[in-house]
Amino acid sequence: MTLRAFRIGAPLLDALARGGGGAGAVLLLADAEYGRRLLLLRAVLDRAREHGGAVAAGASGLFEVLAGARRTAPDATRRVLGHPSVGPRLVMSWRALAQPGPVASLPLSDVAAAAAVATGQHAEVTLTASGPGAVLPGVGAAVLPGAARGSALLLRDGVLETEGGTRLRVAGPGTRSEGGTPVRTPGAEGARWWPPPRVEGTRAVLDDVDPVAAAGAPRVRLNGDEVRAWRSGTTGALRLLRARHPGHAAEVVAGLRALVPLPAAGGDVHRSGSAAEMFGGVALTLPASAAALAETLVHEVQHSKLVAVMHLVDLLDPAPHAQRQRLLYAPWRDDPRPLSGLLHGTYAFLSVARFWFVEAQAARTAPERHRAQVRCARWREAAAEAAATLLAHEDGLTHTGHRFVAVMHAALAELSEVPLPAAAVREARRHAEGHRVRWMARNAADAAPA
Repeated sequence: MTLRAFRIGAPLLDALARGGGGAGAVLLLADAEYGRRLLLLRAVLDRAREHGGAVAAGASGLFEVLAGARRTAPDATRRVLGHPSVGPRLVMSWRALAQPGPVASLPLSDVAAAAAVATGQHAEVTLTASGPGAVLPGVGAAVLPGAARGSALLLRDGVLETEGGTRLRVAGPGTRSEGGTPVRTPGAEGARWWPPPRVEGTRAVLDDVDPVAAAGAPRVRLNGDEVRAWRSGTTGALRLLRARHPGHAAEVVAGLRALVPLPAAGGDVHRSGSAAEMFGGVALTLPASAAALAETLVHEVQHSKLVAVMHLVDLLDPAPHAQRQRLLYAPWRDDPRPLSGLLHGTYAFLSVARFWFVEAQAARTAPERHRAQVRCARWREAAAEAAATLLAHEDGLTHTGHRFVAVMHAALAELSEVPLPAAAVREARRHAEGHRVRWMARNAADAAPA
């Protein structure tokens, strides 16, 4: 396995620090994340060999399945390995092997099975059932009645079989499941194969079956109406981004790999999130409007970009003394944040503030324009305040990290010079002050002064 070296030159790093970089930068970061996963695979194999015996033999067998899939169909294998939930599975496998003693099963087996199915490879992989079946990341989910959680499943030449003898032929990503309807397979009563729907206009899938992608949130298969609602929402959001935010549109299309629907938590509260090992994955509830979904995509892709940058370049001083006892005020959170969290939020809200400035200019009515201007004012001031806090704690930043934050701070200063109506600025500051008062009442004893 030969890997290329990845470098970010100063001009590209500055462009990224300003919140941009474009599709080319996102594709470079995606390549680097793919290389990181190949290194994680190698680390898993090396750690398994330290165990020896059956553990080493099992991991070597999975590695051979993946190597064979990569030789047979490198693009399809890369799509599997690039699926957001594969990152956590590799880390979980590596950590499981760090424990002494026997290893029951490895999440790596799900990845190997997904690669075998996606590439049509004739292979044998033993899986551990998760609920009534198995999830092959990025490829689909098999529902197998009688497959108790933790029981063994055998994938052989594209057929999954339970310990009780129920068999199901699974399909690769070329088999579509339109409108959320499962593909029925004759000969297995109640068994189903559910490939994820595609997100039109992107490389992403709508992953409603993988609990790892949702960080353990309950998975409920979307029905036909819900799939159409998500597709309609993403189509509208991408249309808006292409029309008014072409740079962000290009980055979203280049970087997005999976939308992971989250169950509504009650009320109208919208939630979204991304994770360090899930490049290109966005877990979210469906926003109420195209503009809200477009903002969410911009926000979360910024997090993915910064994670990938920080996998290549040290922005924060890794020394324990540099990060100890640094819980700071973040103008967008109800809890104190470490330097890493403050850096991530600052980076995301720089682009969010720009997004709402453009939306204010395009608004068709005065109330819409005012709401967008308030949001722009709120988030540009919040991000500028957080950037100043980061610079005030510069001993926690590396030299490159200080430069990165300084470029962000300068970009926010330029944005702050763009005039907004006084009424919008006053309202934004009322929101900011209200947040600060509530935060201080809850957290002042636990946080360092900002």
